Amino acid sequence: MRTSDLRLWNYRPERNVRPCLDGTLCPCSACTVLPRALSRSSSRPSSRSRESRAPCFIAASAKAPWRDSPQSPQKAQTPEPHARASANTMVLPASIALLLSLLPVAADAAAAAAAAAAAAAMDPTERETLFRVMEAVSSDRDWRVESPDPCGAPWPGLECKPAADAAARMHVTRLDFGVEPNPTCKDTASFPPEVFSLPHLQSLFFVDCFTNPAAATTLTLPAPGANLSAASGLQQLSIRANPALSGTMPPALASLRALQVLTISQNGLVRGEIPQGIGDLTSLVRLDLSYNSLSGPVPSQIGQLKSLVGLDLSYNSLSGAIPSRIGELRQLQKLDLSSNNLTGGIPDAVANLTSLTFLALSNNGLTGHFPPGISGLRNLQYLIMDNNPMGVPLPSELGSLARLQELRLAGSGYSGPIPEAFGQLASLTTLSLQDNNLTGPIPAALSRLGRMYHLNLSNNALGGAVPFDGAFLRRLGGNLDLSGNSGLCLDDRSVLRDGGVGVGACRGGGDGDTPSSSPRTSSGSRAPGRGVLTTTGSLLCLPSPACVAVCCLFALMNEHALY
Repeated sequence: MRTSDLRLWNYRPERNVRPCLDGTLCPCSACTVLPRALSRSSSRPSSRSRESRAPCFIAASAKAPWRDSPQSPQKAQTPEPHARASANTMVLPASIALLLSLLPVAADAAAAAAAAAAAAAMDPTERETLFRVMEAVSSDRDWRVESPDPCGAPWPGLECKPAADAAARMHVTRLDFGVEPNPTCKDTASFPPEVFSLPHLQSLFFVDCFTNPAAATTLTLPAPGANLSAASGLQQLSIRANPALSGTMPPALASLRALQVLTISQNGLVRGEIPQGIGDLTSLVRLDLSYNSLSGPVPSQIGQLKSLVGLDLSYNSLSGAIPSRIGELRQLQKLDLSSNNLTGGIPDAVANLTSLTFLALSNNGLTGHFPPGISGLRNLQYLIMDNNPMGVPLPSELGSLARLQELRLAGSGYSGPIPEAFGQLASLTTLSLQDNNLTGPIPAALSRLGRMYHLNLSNNALGGAVPFDGAFLRRLGGNLDLSGNSGLCLDDRSVLRDGGVGVGACRGGGDGDTPSSSPRTSSGSRAPGRGVLTTTGSLLCLPSPACVAVCCLFALMNEHALY
């Protein structure tokens, strides 16, 4: 035995420690203890007694000689020759010990890899359905050959998740088409109704996909009860910007009860009425059917969608009245019914939509007064109602909407003065009141709206001096339009020199409210005004004898001045 081996075996360890191969002390719990029945012909321990708690390895009998031998300590420190040979045989290299200790770890890793491989496997029927969908829409690659295991190596636009079943297989949960890096759509792409047969699909997107007019395709869904029940978990469906997609709104949509977001928008060939069963989709949070060719009424069943936050039915050909049940959507924040053929008045129930921030009703045939409780829409930020034949005075209640940022009421036949209360709209950035029949002066309080950057009051019958100072006029610049108001005039002539805002200068540069250009008559010519200076410097007078004489004298003086 080597000297180091003697030193190792002669060492009397303390309690709970034993000598290790490198000469250090290891806790007993950290070392592997070999049994006494170890073969002399092999340094490998029996499989029944292997332990793998640390890479330190010692040899010991059932009763350690330094603890339980009857010999005296002095004699025990000098082992017999056969004991020394046995010790040499029983001590194993540290590398073998380390290898043995790692065997269980490798076994665990192999088991985990096998479990992962099993989890990545897809149901064969689901995989076949996915391949048929991909082949109908995209030709980016040979999907079957290049992606035989879609969920094992998913492409952009495909998401898979494991199911909570015993098989622990991966399932398709999301498909995106049309916008890179997602799969692009081929020129002959057709809408694949079998996509709704994917049993675990949660999100489905076709964006800018069906665009070839020569290969128009139809929006179809499986008949209710025929495989559509497999898509009962679908939460988000977006079919947007597909000009070659035709057909009607499928009534089977009402079967997708888990839908939270439904967007069928900017598909100009999609026509027909909104299915009444839309009210069964009670989980809907956002419904966008804008920019299609839908017709018929707005179904009152929409009032059943109590969780709805956004409703956009704009740019269709919907007709009839706005249903009063729309006032039951207490969570609604956006309501856009603009650019349809809606008639009648604004339902009083709209005043119940206290969460509303965006209201757009432009380009319809709406008439009458605003709802009496509209001042209660405290969260409203955008009120857009251009081009409706309202034919009533502007309601002063709108001045109570403290958060209002844009107020657009152009081309709607409003009459009377601009309410002074509009000067209280401190958050207002845009005010568009052009092409109405408004009269009277511009409220001076509008000049104190420090956030205003766009003001259009053109083509009305407003009069008097413009109450805006030079700083206000220069701040708005080209975003200020006061033209077409023959009775308005401007005190600050410097603004006129800089290009003007569509009105002339007041007489005397600010000491009156008479414009420098006379109002237009019904024939289009200027009517004579009292003491108004024209752009040529001549004086226009009322037709009294004294005024006529003075005018003639000025005319003669001007003629002689020319020569």
